[in-house]
Amino acid sequence: MIDQKPRDPLYPQGFEDIDNLKNRQIPRPKPKENEDNDLKILKSFNQKLGKYIGPKPKNIIENEEKKKIGMIITTLIILTLVISTYYFLIYEPSQEELNLAKTTKLNELHSLYTGALTSSSEAMILENEINNARSKNEVESINILSPATKAWKSFHKKSINANLDPYNRTMATYTDNNTKNAIMPASEALTIVDENNAEVLSKIKFEKPNTVSVPILVSRLQAGAGLVNVGSVVDIYTSSNYTENGTPNNQTNPDIKGCTVVSIMRCEENGEIDSEYSKANTVVHGNNTNPNENTQTFKSNVLELLKGSIINGYNEKQTAELLQNYGIKLSNYERQINLGDLDAQYMLLVETPQDKVNFLLDNMDQIILTIPTTNAPSWMVNEINSTYNK
Repeated sequence: MIDQKPRDPLYPQGFEDIDNLKNRQIPRPKPKENEDNDLKILKSFNQKLGKYIGPKPKNIIENEEKKKIGMIITTLIILTLVISTYYFLIYEPSQEELNLAKTTKLNELHSLYTGALTSSSEAMILENEINNARSKNEVESINILSPATKAWKSFHKKSINANLDPYNRTMATYTDNNTKNAIMPASEALTIVDENNAEVLSKIKFEKPNTVSVPILVSRLQAGAGLVNVGSVVDIYTSSNYTENGTPNNQTNPDIKGCTVVSIMRCEENGEIDSEYSKANTVVHGNNTNPNENTQTFKSNVLELLKGSIINGYNEKQTAELLQNYGIKLSNYERQINLGDLDAQYMLLVETPQDKVNFLLDNMDQIILTIPTTNAPSWMVNEINSTYNK
């Protein structure tokens, strides 16, 4: 009889039999080789995982930190070299070109917007545009000449109308190496404004003529070959090799332009007349010779003749008509026969700007009066026409 333990009343019937069956089962053997492989794989995985999440040895940590520091230093050196190369080879030269272009353009701006237009709103806008430009091409594309020309034309036209004298003239003052004046009709001044740009107009100033008549004593050569007349408009040059500032005189423009000859007198010696006309012929008849000579003489002094007519010694009206423009007629006849008194002197009364009086008086021996073809006398016009209209 087998000893049995008393049945636990709490266990259901049949559970004890199941336990007995479990105890009686023979365990199945597991393949040893597979177990070893699994363990090796697991150990290998744990080792690899430990490298990343496990504690690292002190030497490994220091080596990696050194590597990182070395990489950072190397990167900084490369970046420094790249930045330095870019700065010195590309950025700095481009900035120098940009600054040079800006300086050139600003100089152009300040040379065109001068005087009355220095502080104009257009000049300020253009200057800001130049300063804010970011490239050389952008600076060079800024157009200064066109707006400056437009501004100067508008300004000068108003200035001309505001600076007319009673004879509808204005005076242009042109500043180059020296200051030069030109008295001209308003129509001529407007033509100058319309036909020029800001490079010329920025150097011109129109003022109301303030003129005086200055007496000058000049030679025939200086007096336009003695062919200037009352009312002639002349331009005055100087034959000196140096200007009034002491610089070499390479001028191509007159020192004073548009002067009017108010009066002209030829020296008294040319009024003395002592002429003799003689015509002789001889008639021969055989041994007889009959000489025949016809001689006419005329002596006078034009100035004395005028004096006599004034005191009723002669008919004053007839004498005045006879001697009217005697000096001018004499010069014209001399021109026509190509023979004349080259040593004659002329006293001229010339209208000139007041600020040029001292210049005329100081340079009286060196001034040359020229006759512009635009204001040429009729005989000059005829000569030119006959030359070119054959």
